[in-house]
Amino acid sequence: MARKNVGGRVVSFPKAGPPPARQGKIVVTGGAGFFGSRLVRSLLLNGEHEVVVFDLVPPAEMPGEVRHRFLDLNLPFADGSLYKLLLEEKPDVIVHLAQLRSPSRQATYAHELNSIGALHVFAAAGEAKVPRVILGSTSLVYGARGDNPNFLTEEHALRPDPQDRFVQDFVEAEKHAREHVRRHPETSVQILRFAPLLSAEVRDYRAKLFASPFAWTLMGYDPLLQALHPDDAVSAILLALDRPEVHGVFNVAPEGILPLSTIRLFFGSLGIPVPHPLAYALYEAAWLAGVGILPGVHAHYLRYLCVVSNDKARRLLGFAPKRTTLDCVLETARTRFGNGRLIDFDALEVAAKAADFAYERRVHPKRAVPRARQEAAS
Repeated sequence: MARKNVGGRVVSFPKAGPPPARQGKIVVTGGAGFFGSRLVRSLLLNGEHEVVVFDLVPPAEMPGEVRHRFLDLNLPFADGSLYKLLLEEKPDVIVHLAQLRSPSRQATYAHELNSIGALHVFAAAGEAKVPRVILGSTSLVYGARGDNPNFLTEEHALRPDPQDRFVQDFVEAEKHAREHVRRHPETSVQILRFAPLLSAEVRDYRAKLFASPFAWTLMGYDPLLQALHPDDAVSAILLALDRPEVHGVFNVAPEGILPLSTIRLFFGSLGIPVPHPLAYALYEAAWLAGVGILPGVHAHYLRYLCVVSNDKARRLLGFAPKRTTLDCVLETARTRFGNGRLIDFDALEVAAKAADFAYERRVHPKRAVPRARQEAAS
């Protein structure tokens, strides 16, 4: 197409090129949920993949190019239904994120989704000969123990409390993944163990615990915690998708750690110290009464250390989290409670980041300086 301007010069408008070629089809189970929908939006921005969501409902506010197929992993014979869908769609990758990430009083439902649901996914993927599966897991599978090292690696054993059904379901899901690899050695499986997520939009049990006006604390214990921003978690999945030759287990965690008491301070939550046997009983009683946010056995994670190293993900996936634990906590606390509180978040952020940088310079000197330059540039 050409057009003459006033001076008589011909101005040419280049024809629009063809849309970028799609590099493959990705099925996202749980793609309508908080975490899954974030991944779907990122994949659409990338524009290199065809995306199909397997979930109960279609994702909200998604463009028309995202297709939705109904799937309920809690229904009887869900593996057969999933197998038929996979035969029709013929995906190159399944990203399995259809999970509950908070303890549930409906223990049977949670077990059917988190554990048996993963079994259905791997069984159907094997029958349909899907070459790759990415499983979202949690760093809590290592268990909170008094003899845990400062940073757990992928080589450490999984030692959660056997009575903690919420965490045990993720352990069983990983077991199904390993069994899938044994039965189908030609396939690739990547397990991403995400540190607990935290942002202003996250509404899981930990976010509610930090934001509660008061909570029982276990006297004499102040464990270090990690908080991973959902955007960094999505970034890890995208990196895993781009590296099909790399498989295995990867810890996906931020830089930095914070004591539980400090996180409570930032959120303005009052900790009421009680002896730990009583704290377990109080959490369990509140859970059974329907007003608690976690069962008593899960209070191990408010007593003992369970933080993980991201060195393997950095080395093999190129993972580089943009937000530290401190960044996530400050951002969330400021967004939710910045107005009407006595805390000066501006002064608090300056002091906290200065202390965090001094710590990183001692522990990870090669990472501290580049990160400081990046923050200064932004």
